[in-house]
Amino acid sequence: MNKVSLVYLVILKVALLWNSIAFAEQGWIKQAKITKIVGVVNGGINVRISPELTGCTSQSGYGPNYASLYPDHQGKSEILSILLAAYMADKTIAIYLSDDKCKIGEVELGGR
Repeated sequence: MNKVSLVYLVILKVALLWNSIAFAEQGWIKQAKITKIVGVVNGGINVRISPELTGCTSQSGYGPNYASLYPDHQGKSEILSILLAAYMADKTIAIYLSDDKCKIGEVELGGR
């Protein structure tokens, strides 16, 4: 492989990696797959998705890759139902982060 091909290959890998990361910020993630759901001690839920989140402040110390559904959210039961249905059926969701710490505000089954 020549140097030019190697450079293009590195650029392609960086571009693909960049597309598989979602940064912690308020707003919609329009297409995501759930990779893990965790019930935490305070009664809340942490969710890991693909594309991978970065920079989140999750409840119970799960780290920067988890969005959090807090126990005092008025729609917690409905959102949890949608998350579980999407996870079990391997379906896409859209997820609204209500702040830059990845606090879950809304979820849509099927994406946006």
